[in-house]
Amino acid sequence: MSKKNLITSALVLGTLAATATPSVVSAATTGADSASDTNTEQVNNKSENNDTNVIAGSDNTKADTTVANSSIVQAASESTYAAANVTAIVQAASGVSYSQQQAFLQEAVPMAQKAAAKYNLYTSVMLAQAILESGWGASTLATQGHNLFGIKGDYNGAYVSMPTSEWSSTQGWYTIYANFRKYPSYYESFLDNGDKLRNGVSWNSSYYKGTWKENTSSYKDATAWLQGRYATAPNYASSLNNIIASYNLTQYDGTPETNGGSQSTTGVVTVNNRGGSYVRLLALQADGTYQLITNRGLANNTDWKTDQKKVVNGHTYYRVATNEWVQDSYVTSAR
Repeated sequence: MSKKNLITSALVLGTLAATATPSVVSAATTGADSASDTNTEQVNNKSENNDTNVIAGSDNTKADTTVANSSIVQAASESTYAAANVTAIVQAASGVSYSQQQAFLQEAVPMAQKAAAKYNLYTSVMLAQAILESGWGASTLATQGHNLFGIKGDYNGAYVSMPTSEWSSTQGWYTIYANFRKYPSYYESFLDNGDKLRNGVSWNSSYYKGTWKENTSSYKDATAWLQGRYATAPNYASSLNNIIASYNLTQYDGTPETNGGSQSTTGVVTVNNRGGSYVRLLALQADGTYQLITNRGLANNTDWKTDQKKVVNGHTYYRVATNEWVQDSYVTSAR
């Protein structure tokens, strides 16, 4: 999809050679025609293929042609070993640093949470798709069009044109040129992805019903349903699952109702960002999401007084100023 994401087989092999032996990924497969069309009925994505131990996805004969997948997806689909090492492949393709990954998550998480809450989807799956498809937001499509998911067409008349890889069982991977939607920000991209998963495609409004929370028991059911529908890559679900597990993205699947209120506390926190030159501040919102404060931050290895702490989606946040909070990931000590 982009020059930054174009990976040769040599690079993939070199990346995989440097990684440790992958853990086994549970397998699941489902027939697309076996599920009921009732939107609230749980969809079965869980039957296992014990011979291959890879997620086979759904036996769907008609993929969604309104989306295209990046060359990172292509690289991760070359083998089950590649899918198990997808985080190394994404890292090699995008060249992003740890601090850039954290910056992407800090910007993307609140947007993904809002979109996922609106359409009752998994934030973790949205984030994993965005990371895989855009290389942590480093792809040309993401930087030029804020398009994280490879959705084709135009957005209010705005689009960018570029080559993309497609997969078919008869041809394998091949390249075409296509127009892709150009969004004003990542948020519109997340909303568009959520709308697609909730409302389907022109020929089937429940096409993605297997990704809806009310039809699933975990994010793995949703990723299994995406394979063969959203992406034709043969290891797409396994790749998403490994990204979700590697970066603990399920911590963002919580709802505001599961978050605790603010607790008064008096103390001092020491902050440090091991992947950057300073610690970013966040403004917590009433709905359990946050906004990144971009015009100031805290120096590394400095102490700050805190008067409140709050647990949101598995993270503890410490208040150091009026609605300016530090995430526990950057707190080295609290006393």
